[in-house]
Amino acid sequence: MTIHIIEAARILTGCGPTLAPGTVVLADERIAWVGQSEGLPARWAGASAERIGLPEATLLPGLIDAHVHLSFGGDPRPPVALLATTRMAVAATIHAALRQLRDAGITTVRDLGAPRYIDASTLGDLDAGPRVLTATIPLTVAGGHCAGLGGVVTEPADIDRLVAANAARGADWIKVMVTGGFTTGGRSSPYEPQFTDAQLARIVAAARVHGLPVAAHAHGTAGIRQAVGAGVDSLEHCTWMSADGFDLDHEVVREIADRRILVCPTINHQAREATGRLPWAVRREQLRVMLDAGVRLIPGTDSGIPQTPHYQYAHSLPIWTDLGYSASDIIKLATSSAAQALRIDHLTGTLTAGRSADLIAVPGDPTSDLGALTAPVLVATAGHLHYPANTTEENTRP
Repeated sequence: MTIHIIEAARILTGCGPTLAPGTVVLADERIAWVGQSEGLPARWAGASAERIGLPEATLLPGLIDAHVHLSFGGDPRPPVALLATTRMAVAATIHAALRQLRDAGITTVRDLGAPRYIDASTLGDLDAGPRVLTATIPLTVAGGHCAGLGGVVTEPADIDRLVAANAARGADWIKVMVTGGFTTGGRSSPYEPQFTDAQLARIVAAARVHGLPVAAHAHGTAGIRQAVGAGVDSLEHCTWMSADGFDLDHEVVREIADRRILVCPTINHQAREATGRLPWAVRREQLRVMLDAGVRLIPGTDSGIPQTPHYQYAHSLPIWTDLGYSASDIIKLATSSAAQALRIDHLTGTLTAGRSADLIAVPGDPTSDLGALTAPVLVATAGHLHYPANTTEENTRP
């Protein structure tokens, strides 16, 4: 058994008061003990272990990005680039992404769309990388959003086969492109549904056969309304767009809250500067309406798409203060709340004995300065320790 004893100026456990100073004991891939440093049990105090002192740092659970695209690599037109490469090249892109995420303190991600020849084994090839919840191949229509990834379906039998194949590939979620999008071209519109009500209902039913939740890419209000009616589990983007502007449907917002459907609005580090189709002032007001109605929001960046590198997640988190969250609220949102929303809180999201040893150490106190989250000095993924040189752009590019 490999034992690490880490003492820090403070520990944010995610499920109790701040421990100052605090100590965490890691035994292989699990947390064995956490508490005030003065209360370290004798069995660990006398153990033959690596002791790590971080007298000016804060320990907290590893960060969770609920919406990434590991295989896209930030290319201007991701699916086009994917089709022009080999399986090995795409795997290399994925591994570079996972290294960037790990060194940026992100220990769990939900990957929401991969090419037809990528499966869970590819995602797990990187030694000691972040945990990946994968949706494998997203379902779409001929000529639709991300059709190049191989997930075109039309008939009920097509839907059943692809969902079953995704489950066999190790999918944790089923992803469906309810509307078109902005990054992959094709004939479909971001403002309109791609599927009929019957097709979307069949997709949700097929996912349920395999015990899998459904994540719905939905920009336009018509598609959001359709996805909610079909009973999806999360709405990705949820921008309430129409061809003429925006159409936030308050009745549908209430239904989203009542059904406890997650909304991942994919806020990246550039959100405050956004203009054009989705200016931040409009987006902020939409999100406040949803929050006031009781909708559960979870943070994710859509990293991998153009202008959204994987290592910028922590830079996006201060933007949530515009929605009324405190620094402490945001840390909880990006750790324990995200883990609960993604149904993995029994594995990670808090520093609790028995949970996976997923944690980060950052300089200073992130509850006073969220900027501390951008520069982790130590990252543990399932007990494997990493010491990032830093998380600047120059040192985290593949």
